[in-house]
Amino acid sequence: MDFKLDDEQRMIVQTVRKFAERDLRAWAPDADRAGAAPDKLVPTASELGFFVDAVPAANDGMLEGAYSHATRALRGFELGRGCAAMAALLETNVEPALAVEKWGSANAKQALFGSLASGGLAALAHDSRGLLEISADGNNLRVTGKLGPVPALASASHVLVVARDAVFVLSTDGVKRDAMTPSGWRAGKWATAQLDANVHDGSVLARGDQAHAVGEEILAWARVSLAARAAGVATAAMEFAKAYANDRVQFGQKIGAFESLIRLRDDAETAAIGARLFALHAAWALDTGQPNAFDLASRARVVAGDAVTRATIDAVQIFGGYGFVNDYPVEKLMRDARAFEALYGDERLGRVLAEKSNVLGERN
Repeated sequence: MDFKLDDEQRMIVQTVRKFAERDLRAWAPDADRAGAAPDKLVPTASELGFFVDAVPAANDGMLEGAYSHATRALRGFELGRGCAAMAALLETNVEPALAVEKWGSANAKQALFGSLASGGLAALAHDSRGLLEISADGNNLRVTGKLGPVPALASASHVLVVARDAVFVLSTDGVKRDAMTPSGWRAGKWATAQLDANVHDGSVLARGDQAHAVGEEILAWARVSLAARAAGVATAAMEFAKAYANDRVQFGQKIGAFESLIRLRDDAETAAIGARLFALHAAWALDTGQPNAFDLASRARVVAGDAVTRATIDAVQIFGGYGFVNDYPVEKLMRDARAFEALYGDERLGRVLAEKSNVLGERN
């Protein structure tokens, strides 16, 4: 594996880092309190190439050639350092665009890419708990049940649904959606949806046995992105904690000199660095078609989820009582950490159940 960034990647990292530190961090407190991103997010981010980076150039997007998940992971880490909620909005179009380009019909591409190129959003929903009822209706599908909560769904024009027996893209026109503001990623335009729809055959990307393989690939893309952003949030938590500890004086000295707090920060920073490297490794595996890429993506998400949970809790401890006050940034980061564990199901539990099933099968 070559760890050297090419010129384009270096430029992207530098540009997104500046955007995250200058804009996202400045907007994050008000966006969190209001439960909505500022209006200037979309025009500012659009100028930097977000929202249509996975849409083919032939369809008024920016993608020429193969999509780089490694570059996306580098970008996602910087976005996570800025604001997890707004990062989710900036990344939300990638999975739907890549999936429709790879498996979608001409009509599905025209509908989705036309919407995204004109400023629309698309969401990804994984029916990890099997709440959807899906049945064949001729060549079409009949889908009923609940989706979500899902970020970006409140304002998305389309939603890509990964279910057990089908993967499809659905226009949200006429879909009953209930917007919500959870404790984490409050500016992420979350919503649940109650589906009672006929999905035309042209909007179905995969069904039956093929749906499992297609769904796993889509979720691998999403999990690598989540892992990179989680590592960014964990890193940001330690950056804020270090700055506070080096300024806060207690018992006649700066608390940043207390050995116990140094160790606390050091362990969290080690975990964050490890999570970032794991996310980049999983992204490289996706880009190069490694046979274990999907498994690496899942494990990277788990490692990063553990790292961001621990780092944000430790950051709050370093701030002491101030850590629970929303005038300081780490209280928000601790709430944001929860979403990285909850989205797209608990694949760690899935591996445990699968291994148990395999062992029991061997005994029989």
